[in-house]
Amino acid sequence: MKDNRLQRRLNNREVAYGIVTGWADPDIVETAGACGFDFVFIDAEHGALGIRDCASLVRAASCEDMATLIRVPYGDIRGAYVYLDTGAAGLIFPHIKSAADARGIVAASMFPPEGTRGALSSSRAARYGTAGKPLDYYRAANSVVWALPLVEDLEGISNLDEILGVPGIRGLFIGPGDLAVSQVRAGDTSLPAVDSVVRSAIAKGLGAGKVVATVAGTPAAAGALVDQGVRIIAVGATALFTGACRSFLENVPRSVTSGR
Repeated sequence: MKDNRLQRRLNNREVAYGIVTGWADPDIVETAGACGFDFVFIDAEHGALGIRDCASLVRAASCEDMATLIRVPYGDIRGAYVYLDTGAAGLIFPHIKSAADARGIVAASMFPPEGTRGALSSSRAARYGTAGKPLDYYRAANSVVWALPLVEDLEGISNLDEILGVPGIRGLFIGPGDLAVSQVRAGDTSLPAVDSVVRSAIAKGLGAGKVVATVAGTPAAAGALVDQGVRIIAVGATALFTGACRSFLENVPRSVTSGR
């Protein structure tokens, strides 16, 4: 299986940073990689991205040695494995609320006998059949795939210990936005009640020996998360773009000096 920046960061005990994108534009992905981001969080849950779009984004990421994690549409756990055939490093499954859910995402992400992923040794993920004997490829893929539960509901938080105890769960992705909404906090992730839940989830993930991932909107927020032990941090490409646009427009003159 191909090495990538994300895995090297983790192996070196460093923090991996990535962008979240729902745009079907490979140039955005390549640009992010050229700027130094380590991975791409491809959002196929929200927006209009289809499997063909995801495949193009995965290919663009590989040009810059970036890993790709695809957030799959909610509710289709068994069929989500097709996204792995694009060559993605792993899948992020939204709204995981129980150990049964966690077992389902592990099964969907792994080839038999560990899981139920459909066997295909000629996919892009298998280098079109050149990655070795099929059984060797299946074993190698099972050993490195990320099946990340996105815990973003209070029910999932309540069952977090059981979720983390499921074999094959290598990491935990925490979704503060939906956690805030589920607490009737109107999506405000900065409120103490939301922060307390996120901190507790991070501590439980680390205590279970898992890699913890989440999102950050600012460098300061990212720094605080790193201090808590988070090792995979994603920032929205839309937020980066709109922030840069607003900053530019707020700092350029609009009035024309008389006589010019």
